[in-house]
Amino acid sequence: MKHNSGGDFVAGRSSKPIQLIKSEGKSHRTKAELEHREKAEKSLYTGTNFREDPATKADPVAHKEFLRLRKLYKQIEFVDGLDQATINRYCQLKSQESMLQDLYNSVKVAMESYEDINKKMAHYEDMKEVLGKQNQVRDKMLKLEDRLFLNPVARMRAIPKQPEEKKKKSPMEEFMERKKNGTQ
Repeated sequence: MKHNSGGDFVAGRSSKPIQLIKSEGKSHRTKAELEHREKAEKSLYTGTNFREDPATKADPVAHKEFLRLRKLYKQIEFVDGLDQATINRYCQLKSQESMLQDLYNSVKVAMESYEDINKKMAHYEDMKEVLGKQNQVRDKMLKLEDRLFLNPVARMRAIPKQPEEKKKKSPMEEFMERKKNGTQ
């Protein structure tokens, strides 16, 4: 990862999980790099399952989305208990989107029933404000999740692409070591 001039991390292309790399067959990575990535990925797994938050369970649309995701994620090791907050937040956003769509439809019907352009514009401005605030909240959440490694892609970006190389000894260190061992 690199820093941009604003001090934020700028990520390149997201890394693929080791399972996906192996399933593709040939890779440009060395055997040592693949082993390093696999070990690093395994160190990120908690071994716990994600659970549905009470707020998600209480909301019918969010609950339905949670059940759908749980079924999809069942076979993926890549998603575990660390993703619980992100998954629940996503399900609640899905419900908010549904609510906003219903609100949009209601405002549209109301706007169509008015003849007065001023009344129509008042409804349009209200809707624009609600959608703008919703987008601001989503942007903030996504940035926070990336910075705190709360989603799988962010965790994958945290894994170094290259295994650590052994630190090469300086010529002086090599000389001192040979001298200590009696070989020169």
